[in-house]
Amino acid sequence: MTFRETLDKHLRAIQERNLQALRETLPENELVLITSDGQLVRSVTEFLSMHQSWFAHPTWSLGVTPVHIQESPQLAVAVLRLDYRDTRPDGSPLHETSYLTLVFAQQGERWVMVQDQNTPIRTR
Repeated sequence: MTFRETLDKHLRAIQERNLQALRETLPENELVLITSDGQLVRSVTEFLSMHQSWFAHPTWSLGVTPVHIQESPQLAVAVLRLDYRDTRPDGSPLHETSYLTLVFAQQGERWVMVQDQNTPIRTR
């Protein structure tokens, strides 16, 4: 699979809440995740556990717009604008936007996501 195909699979797996398909885009054991609230995660197992909990919530949706993609033979970076929508427990709407930076590396014959950083977009 090419980098672009892997990126598409990764994003589709999130939007479809497909944990197995998401796992197929990750390295074996270690990655770097920096969450929007500044938490650092290095374990693929912990990354998947966090996503499994998130995927269990049926009310959210995620729009993705590419901002910048840079690709070389061994490494690729995708900067995406996310449009996250959900319903709060009190029933009020939640709408957040952020920039997501994903770094993919070629490992053997496949591309894997090795870094994920989500940065909220703050309005002034």
